[in-house]
Amino acid sequence: MTVILGYFRIIRFIPFIKLIIPLLINIVDVQIKKRLRLMYSITKGYVKSQEDTKLLIKQISSRESVYQKLYEILETNKRDAVKELGLIEHEGRDVVIALKTRQAIRRVIAKALKNLTFLWSRGIIDKHEGIEMNKVFLAKIKALNNFPMAIPPPTPDKYLHNIVWLENKDVLIEFFKERAKLAYFDYGDVICREGEMPQGIYLIISGMAILHSSPPTFGIDSSLRSERGSKSMFTEYCTSGDIIGELSCLLKRETEYTAICETILQACFISLEDLYEGFDVFWPSLEYKIWLKFALSVAYQYFESSLIDEDLEFQKCVTFNLAYVETLSSYNEMTIDNVTMKFVIIVYGSVIDTKTEVPYLAPCILPKTCEQVRTVISKEFQHWSSNVPERI
Repeated sequence: MTVILGYFRIIRFIPFIKLIIPLLINIVDVQIKKRLRLMYSITKGYVKSQEDTKLLIKQISSRESVYQKLYEILETNKRDAVKELGLIEHEGRDVVIALKTRQAIRRVIAKALKNLTFLWSRGIIDKHEGIEMNKVFLAKIKALNNFPMAIPPPTPDKYLHNIVWLENKDVLIEFFKERAKLAYFDYGDVICREGEMPQGIYLIISGMAILHSSPPTFGIDSSLRSERGSKSMFTEYCTSGDIIGELSCLLKRETEYTAICETILQACFISLEDLYEGFDVFWPSLEYKIWLKFALSVAYQYFESSLIDEDLEFQKCVTFNLAYVETLSSYNEMTIDNVTMKFVIIVYGSVIDTKTEVPYLAPCILPKTCEQVRTVISKEFQHWSSNVPERI
């Protein structure tokens, strides 16, 4: 009898348990999202610290062997951290999207506050107006505390807006939207192999891929480089929003790396034929802008310390013509105007100084003493320059 009464008492609590379980699940879900957000922020900061440390070591190291050893350690640490970022993004895409959105809003508000302070200090904005505007910005920063922890990821067709060289233009996006296809890969699948001709470009929608390659050639024969004996392999991780295959499609040359899926991966695929059809329809701007995007990424990757004070975002460069790409064919010459050009960086191919006969191989910044170059070693050459704006 006692046992039966005990069962009846438990049954009475079942409706309450049904109410409590969803609340407990919600609390656990919130805590998991907080943990993911914290992990992502810390790991992101760690990656940036490794990059900054590499620049500092390069400046203070007096022995090449010591620098090379430390560089390899830092690069390995960075690579492992990027892999963790990719896994976090794969497991909690909605959390990472919300975090990135929040950080982007904070950066915009911080920049607006900085501009407000400048205008206020110059007397362009009245003191009372400045105080009121400052209150509005601070209120917006405070409101970010209530920003949602998770934002649903965009649908696959919306990811075309993430391709920077499409510039968020409807006519370009609609053109490729009609031709793009969704591609699905399982863990361990090979997206492309080193030495194979490219099939097209892959914009990663979700998941992570690892790229294995020999040292990048930048269009230079390995026999021409002093480090030609190096056999070290490069490893890089690509996650949501990254593109695989741009350069090999531009050049119609063999792919220089092997891309393997680290997780289940979904990608937006644009075939080589469709890409070149786009070049024909939107000639010459589309192909040029892909080269510009590639040139800017190479410039920042290899010369970040020199460009640290330059605000050379792709969209800004296109809008204000702050940077441009120029192509030189075999034996062509180019005169360099060091008055209007702040930097001239070879990002693909090679040139020779017509005056001193000194060769320069990509990637490198041409010295200010170089006034004219010509291509003789390589048949293809791309250079990037940043114009010096007029200052009054």
